[in-house]
Amino acid sequence: MSAQRRVQRAGATAWVLPREVKVLLLARFVNRLGAFSLPFLAALLVTRHGVEVGAAGLVVGAFGLATIPSRLIGGRLATRRGARFAVVTGLAATAVAQLLVAAAGSAAAVTLAAVLLGLSFELYEPASQALIADVTPRAALPAVFGVLGAMLAVAGIVAGLLAAVVGRLDLRLLFVVDAATCLACAGLVLLKLSAASNVVAESSSRTSPWSDSRLRLLFTIGVLFATVYITIPVALPLTLAARGLAPSDAGLLGAAAAATIALGLPLLRPRHDLVHRMAWGHVVLAAGLVLTAVSTDLLTLLGASVVVALGDLLLLGCSQALVASIAPPGDRATWFAAHGLSWGVALTIGPPIAGVLLATGGPRTFWLASAVVTLAAGAALGVTARRLALRMPAL
Repeated sequence: MSAQRRVQRAGATAWVLPREVKVLLLARFVNRLGAFSLPFLAALLVTRHGVEVGAAGLVVGAFGLATIPSRLIGGRLATRRGARFAVVTGLAATAVAQLLVAAAGSAAAVTLAAVLLGLSFELYEPASQALIADVTPRAALPAVFGVLGAMLAVAGIVAGLLAAVVGRLDLRLLFVVDAATCLACAGLVLLKLSAASNVVAESSSRTSPWSDSRLRLLFTIGVLFATVYITIPVALPLTLAARGLAPSDAGLLGAAAAATIALGLPLLRPRHDLVHRMAWGHVVLAAGLVLTAVSTDLLTLLGASVVVALGDLLLLGCSQALVASIAPPGDRATWFAAHGLSWGVALTIGPPIAGVLLATGGPRTFWLASAVVTLAAGAALGVTARRLALRMPAL
């Protein structure tokens, strides 16, 4: 029985996927276990190098800005040198930059290392996404990318627990451990991924991704979603503190959200085409953000976190599957790189916007504004569903 038929018959579960996908899923899980250092970059600058909070925020912003060309370089690297080469190079470069951050003896050295980290941080992402898309049957793409998202969510909880232990010893150790997991991930890919995965495929088209109106639309929706998504971990502890609760309870809420995603993933059934599923995911996510805005105790906040997670669950794998379906064969890494720039833009503009909203209007203003933005993204998807004109099975 062919790999494609086995995937279709088994509902696209991870254990019947091509070997390359299994290796990448495992490698990404290992890498995510150590990816807990970046939220502590500003703290390291402030506590160890005496940098003011505002200046530390600028350094984090410089990192975010550097991730934008990193995506583009990663896409070109995968297209010209092959996916395995791009993944291993990106992870190794990230590990080196992490070690430079840990070893830096001054704020200036940390800043330089942070920029280098940003330039290497996203090199592997377009290649890994493109490789998954290239070896996975089209109907299984939403499931595969959804499984990847769920695995990263679960690994993120474990990473948070590790960070709580390691960070108490020395913040620099966080970057050392992160570098170690990057190298472990690179080694796994290098040893277990076949040489065939590094063959450079011939593209059927070398047109710019930006010439496709569907990609531009998905990118715009991605910026809106990512801007909200990356600011939630920043705002949640501050919201808890403002309501007289322990900021550390954010870990409990995060664990509940991850559990919701992990348990809910096998329960999803094909009911909507992918675009409409994304639209509903944004609506449910917006509802969870509104509930967070009005919740005043831990129990209601826990319920709001579950609703937010249900929205995330509906969105898992959708945008990646849509990008893979519109990208020309052999040029998917370039298209994933273009779409992935939404995260670099969000990482650059999101924290400053969140800071202004939290400082001027308080937590409730932030959560309500985030809900409005999320709802607008969902509405845009619903209105433009015909324009996207893509139908793929849901999970």
